[in-house]
Amino acid sequence: NLERTIDALSVPAVVAAQAEREAAARRVRVERTRAVPDVTVSAGVRRFSGDDSSAVVAGVSVPIPVFDQNRGNVNAAQGELLAAEARLNAARLDAEAELRTALFQVEAAETRVAAAVETEATAAEAYRLTRIAYEAGKSPLVELTNARRALAEARTQTIEAQLQRLRAEAGLARLQGRAPFGVS
Repeated sequence: NLERTIDALSVPAVVAAQAEREAAARRVRVERTRAVPDVTVSAGVRRFSGDDSSAVVAGVSVPIPVFDQNRGNVNAAQGELLAAEARLNAARLDAEAELRTALFQVEAAETRVAAAVETEATAAEAYRLTRIAYEAGKSPLVELTNARRALAEARTQTIEAQLQRLRAEAGLARLQGRAPFGVS
């Protein structure tokens, strides 16, 4: 019932790093468009005081970016993009490593649970046989008490192994950004 694939691209930290990278790429595009010159048009009225006349004045201004094509801002945005890409790669690699570790922990916990269940079954059978022998008068009470104690310890180990398995599954679910145990 566990998702056993390693999909680092769906891990929340990687998704956040991907969004930062896309935002940095957009900033690069914005800075490149700012290198295009802005055309300015102006209009106005001018009064001449000598002959009390008026004239309409119009002007067009087109800056020619010969020396500065917004290179500084474009370079800064490209640097931010490179840094965001590096953070994305680091987040992806970290997520893959953490997911692999969590999967191994879940598998190890499942193996411990299986071994503990088998040990508990063996202890239960030993207790049953010891109880039969005690009731038939062929075994002392101390052996029955020891068998009962071994059964209790085996049950405790089973419970602890199941708890460890649940913790490992919850850790894996946290890394994958999903609710543990199928809870929505």
